[in-house]
Amino acid sequence: MSETTTVVGRTRGMATPHGLTSVLSNRALQIIAVEILVIAIFQALSPGGAFLSEANVRGMALTASQVLLLAVGQAVLMSAGHIDISQGAAVILTSVLAGNVMISTQESLPMPAVLLLGALISVGAGAVIGAVNGVLVGVVGVNALVATLGMLSIGTGAAQVITEGVNLTGMPSELQTSFGAVTMGPLPMPMIVSLIAIAVIWAFYRFSSWGTHTLAMGSNPLAARRVGISTLRHTIAIFVLSSALAGLAGYIDLARYSTTNISGHLNDSMAAIAAALIGGTALTGGRISFLGAIVGAFLAIILQSGLVIINLSPFYQTIAIGTMLLIAVSLDPGARRSAKGGG
Repeated sequence: MSETTTVVGRTRGMATPHGLTSVLSNRALQIIAVEILVIAIFQALSPGGAFLSEANVRGMALTASQVLLLAVGQAVLMSAGHIDISQGAAVILTSVLAGNVMISTQESLPMPAVLLLGALISVGAGAVIGAVNGVLVGVVGVNALVATLGMLSIGTGAAQVITEGVNLTGMPSELQTSFGAVTMGPLPMPMIVSLIAIAVIWAFYRFSSWGTHTLAMGSNPLAARRVGISTLRHTIAIFVLSSALAGLAGYIDLARYSTTNISGHLNDSMAAIAAALIGGTALTGGRISFLGAIVGAFLAIILQSGLVIINLSPFYQTIAIGTMLLIAVSLDPGARRSAKGGG
C-alpha cells in the first residue's frame, strides 16, 4: 500500500527512498516508532502487564476495525479539501436503523438474510447521509464543516427519537457468533472486513483516475473544473463513501456489543481526523496517505486503551485525542499557511 500520494506524484506512488534520511523522515515510520514507545510505557504501567494481554489486544483490534474505516473515509475527504464531523452520528443512526430491522425480521426471515439485510441497511443508510452532506456542500454551497455539523445534530437526534433515548437490545445472537466474535487466525472477522474494504478503496484510488481527480480537487478546485473533472459528482461521491464506511462501522459496533450506543461515538470524527492528519494527509487537500491514516488510527486506539487500562479517567481519552489533533495540525505546513492566510 503506497505511503503518501500527492497530486504531483500521483502516478509515481511513494517516493523512492534515498538512504537513512528518507527512512527517518517517513511519517508512518515515525508514528510506528512512537507507538512502540507508548506500548512499552503502557505495558510497564499496566497491572500485571495487562496491556498486551490477549483480551486487550483483541479489544484494540476490534476497535481498530471501526476507527480505521472512519480514518480512511476522512482521509479521502480531506485529500479533496473537505472534512466530515458527522461520522459519529452516522455510526449511531445507521446502527439504530440496522438494529431495528434485524430485531423485527429475525423471526420471519432466515438468519443469513437477516444479518445481510442489517449490513445493507447500515451501509445504505450511511450512503444516504453522505449523499445529503454531498448535496449540501456541492449543490447548495454550504461549507463542509457547517453542513456536517448540522448533520451531526440531526443524525444523533434522529437516533434518540427512534429509540426514545434507550439503547436497542434483542439483537440476533448470530450477529455475534457468526461475525462479531469470529476470528480467522489472529485477526477478528470485523478487522478482516475493514482491511478488505480499505484495500479496495486504496486500489481504486491508486490505480484509477478517480484518485487523480480527488487529489486535483483538493489542490485546485477551479483548475479541476476547467480540465473537465465533474467536481459536483465527485464531491457527492466522496461524501457518500465516507458515510457508507461509517455505516459499516455502525454494523460492526452492533456485532461487537449486540446493542446500540446512542450516547457514544460523538468523538469518533475527531479521532478519525486526528489519525488522518497525523498520518500525513493534508488538511488543505492535495495529499493523502492511506498507510499514515492506518498507523495514525492505531496510535489513537493505543492511547485510548492504555489510558483505560492504567485506570485513568475516560475523560483523559478526549484530552489525548485533542492533543493528537493539535500536534497533527502543527506538523502540517499547509494547514499552518492556510490559517495564516498565506500561500
